[in-house]
Amino acid sequence: MPQLEVLQHADVFFTHGGMNSTSEGLYYGTPLAVIPVSADQPMVARRVSELRAGLALDLGELSPVLLRETAETLLAFPSFKQQAEVIGASFREAGGASKAAEVILQWRHASV
Repeated sequence: MPQLEVLQHADVFFTHGGMNSTSEGLYYGTPLAVIPVSADQPMVARRVSELRAGLALDLGELSPVLLRETAETLLAFPSFKQQAEVIGASFREAGGASKAAEVILQWRHASV
């Protein structure tokens, strides 16, 4: 599935909370329903929830009803979309990988 293309049109994104998927969803201003499975994903889910760009769910409590209710909540409160858009704008303004490389090279040359 072409995730980046889909995210440009999605109203809600259910994700495991990996950094790539989370960043991609937020980049496009899509509110997240994060279902962490392992590693850093619980921390990412908590942070998305703290920032009000989405909701964190417990994998052990999932049900069709909970998934539907989560989607309805994310759609019913525009603040989730607004927060996701604010974060996405900050990602785009940061300059991406090329800006990161530029900053690293500047730091490296300054420390030599």
